[in-house]
Amino acid sequence: MQVALDRAKLAPELTSVVMLGDNIYYFGFPNKDEDQTEYTDSQLEDISHLEAQLQIAKHSGAEIFVVPGNHDWYAEQVDSQAQYIEDYASTHNIKAHFVPHQLEQDPLPEIIHRESVSIIFIDSMWLIKADDEQYQKALSTLNQLMLEARQQYPDNLILVTAHHPIETMGPHNRYYTSFAYHAFIATVELFMENDQDTDHPRYQRMITGLEQSLAQFDKVVFAAGHDHNLQIFKSPEDKAPEYRLVSGAANTSKITGVGTNENSQFALAREGLMEMEIYDNGILLNVYAIDQTQPVHQQWLWQSPAQ
Repeated sequence: MQVALDRAKLAPELTSVVMLGDNIYYFGFPNKDEDQTEYTDSQLEDISHLEAQLQIAKHSGAEIFVVPGNHDWYAEQVDSQAQYIEDYASTHNIKAHFVPHQLEQDPLPEIIHRESVSIIFIDSMWLIKADDEQYQKALSTLNQLMLEARQQYPDNLILVTAHHPIETMGPHNRYYTSFAYHAFIATVELFMENDQDTDHPRYQRMITGLEQSLAQFDKVVFAAGHDHNLQIFKSPEDKAPEYRLVSGAANTSKITGVGTNENSQFALAREGLMEMEIYDNGILLNVYAIDQTQPVHQQWLWQSPAQ
């Protein structure tokens, strides 16, 4: 978290931090039993992991957006996590939000507009589980938000954020660097349906719907986590989303192997984060490892021709 905090401190009023899900590993925000009045020590430890992320906003002044992932939903609901973040933000006077979320309503995509960037938040775990009516409603909302962004802010980068990637070369796309890990996963999957992998029909439905929606627009980046590594993909046909990012390497003990395909521009199995710097003449993507102050990778996503 220190690298993220240091970077956010440089220009907090111009910085938006997005946490891409699985904010409390493994079973999401702890819920008290019916007769329980205080959290147990183990529950408090779980909550401390969420608080550690909120420290970025607390100590930098930058705004932070917390997106739900599949492990957050393993608590069976995310209302308690949303409420905790809202209360914490109010108590500590910070800008922290759990998105997308509305109590007792479907978590349809939401959008914010900032200088030079519009950020869309998607609850991809809910979308994978959604019935057909909910799924179509979510895609309709996404199309509406994308159209709104392009009409009102035609020059903005559109950054679409979710937990589940639409392209990956990690374990969630059946890429394993360890034979033992592969054998274990294969054995487990004999006994359970795993909708967390890209080849599952519900996951495929989500990818297809998102790609069809986003392809109508330009200057779009899709950023996600889920696989515990760092990856950059470029659309070979420059069809939106032109870039697909995977930045799920926030914990050293959970780093997973990564491969490459014909769209890969960068892949690293190492704890770190990604940062986009938006300038008048282009958008620069930096990849940081947690133990280095300089980027381990840097590339322009878009850059205007020199005058």
